[in-house]
Amino acid sequence: MAFKYSIGQAVEYTPQRQSAGLFEVIRHMPEEDGASDRKYRIKSLKEGFERTVSEFDLQPADLSEGAYPEPVRPPKAGGKR
Repeated sequence: MAFKYSIGQAVEYTPQRQSAGLFEVIRHMPEEDGASDRKYRIKSLKEGFERTVSEFDLQPADLSEGAYPEPVRPPKAGGKR
């Protein structure tokens, strides 16, 4: 089974309870035994880290980067209450 997205391709990813964001495919992840979906490493220019996501969570980006809102980072564990 071939990967749907190419390395360097712009994709849209929507984390749970957040707005969609513009990301770039960084690399294809190795196939896992019994997995029904391919996985990718993606990165946003607005974040300092990469994410591992499943292919079904992505779609081709068709908007410019400025059309996407700033990513919202979850609160850090152990913060003020």
